[in-house]
Amino acid sequence: MPADDLKLHALNPTTDFYALLSLQPTASESEIRRAYRKTALKYHPDKVGANNVAAREKFELLQVVNDVLSDAALRELYDNARRAEEAKREREAAFDGRRKWMREDLEKREGAAGGKRKREEEVEQGFEREVRRLAEDGRRRRMEREEMVRREAENEVVGERSKFTTPVKDGGGGDVREGEGPTDLDRSITLRFPASAASQLDRDALIRLWERFGPIQDCVLREKKLKKDGEKHRSPYLTAILVYKSIVGAHAAVCDIPKLQQTDAETWSTFEAVGWAAGKEPECLPNPAPPAPQARDVETGVGDRKTTASTPQQASGKAPSFASLKTTPAMGPTNGTSTPSPDDIMMIRLKNADKRRLEEKMKTKENAAATAAANA
Repeated sequence: MPADDLKLHALNPTTDFYALLSLQPTASESEIRRAYRKTALKYHPDKVGANNVAAREKFELLQVVNDVLSDAALRELYDNARRAEEAKREREAAFDGRRKWMREDLEKREGAAGGKRKREEEVEQGFEREVRRLAEDGRRRRMEREEMVRREAENEVVGERSKFTTPVKDGGGGDVREGEGPTDLDRSITLRFPASAASQLDRDALIRLWERFGPIQDCVLREKKLKKDGEKHRSPYLTAILVYKSIVGAHAAVCDIPKLQQTDAETWSTFEAVGWAAGKEPECLPNPAPPAPQARDVETGVGDRKTTASTPQQASGKAPSFASLKTTPAMGPTNGTSTPSPDDIMMIRLKNADKRRLEEKMKTKENAAATAAANA
């Protein structure tokens, strides 16, 4: 074979010449000659037949291998090309391994992020389902109450029996609000606190802490990121729904929390946005009593005597009218589905009175501070 062709085979090896002869790259010339004769005899056309194309091609390649490895200059060119090819394969293998690791790491990270999003979505969906359940329960109870009132009204019309009595009155004249009894939503409050306090305030700890206002029927927690005024980024918060067994406990929690946050800030200042779950005070709570009318002297002349009347009714000599009083269904013990009992109503009114006194006291302090600042 021409020298140029042998040089081309040496510089662009497609086959490992040493592996073809079953030799090491450090083999001597004599070892190469012996290996060539032995291998060539194996693929010689006289032995395998002239029609064996694969054996003939292998025999011709063995001749090229022998010519290249027998020449010192061509063998050096081949060894250099062979080492360069092996280095290239090692680099490609290392690159493929690195790329495979990066791809697996990326897939793992994407899977972890997807799992976290899925868990957050599940928590959010569970919270929304619980809110819908409470709303549906309240709607069902209202429909049942309306149906019961309708049946009672029909019974009264036909004269079977009367189930209405004079409404309960407090000392200031406040009536009990007419309407359906407290539902689960009426007995529920919401509160919010930073997620950093979640290690100390889990579900059981919240129930133990807030049961000071009354027994708790259920507690639902969810995590959500909120952005407060003045802050650049959103912070993780936990929102809780507490369902009390009695509306009295829920009312006490909403009314007493401002005072507790002042007197025991270490325990209660963590909680934010404490209020009714429905967004407003339930309709079944008693109306706050209106302020009692101040007595004023009215002189009436009877002959030569003068008498003093403390009310307009006494001054006019007319008996007070009770035509404006409303009637409501008779009240029973509070069981979570009926109207609050008289004892519960009394407790709620006491709480309202304490709340009014606290508001008046704070207002007096603010006025005094404003007056002092104006005089300074």
